[in-house]
Amino acid sequence: MQWRRGLGLEEQTASEKRAALSAISLFFGALTGANLGTIEKLVLRDYTLIIAIICLIVLYIHLYPVGTRRWSNLAHLLVLTGGLYVLLVHDIGAAAFHGPRPTPHIFVTICFWIASLAAVELRPVASRKAD
Repeated sequence: MQWRRGLGLEEQTASEKRAALSAISLFFGALTGANLGTIEKLVLRDYTLIIAIICLIVLYIHLYPVGTRRWSNLAHLLVLTGGLYVLLVHDIGAAAFHGPRPTPHIFVTICFWIASLAAVELRPVASRKAD
């Protein structure tokens, strides 16, 4: 299918898919850690709120591709990401913090992580070994 190749959705081997998912998680895990390192001046309560949400998002990022309840995992991932959006981007989220609100950089990082995973997950896995 030529349209798949044009969109970068050609077949991948199972090994290529595993490698891509590992690389994405390694890169965005490090970037998320760097982002969290910049919010160290938050009040402890606010910092705890952010890392709890990020922890759950990362959990569902890893559960979604392999879990038996994929749609449920995806729903949890989307709800948590939406909650992070409300907290860090939407005006109403500022009320949740006892001090200054963190910048939305971590939200953007999470969105790119999810988009990268979707790009890998949407590519079909070849039923035979590639040459």
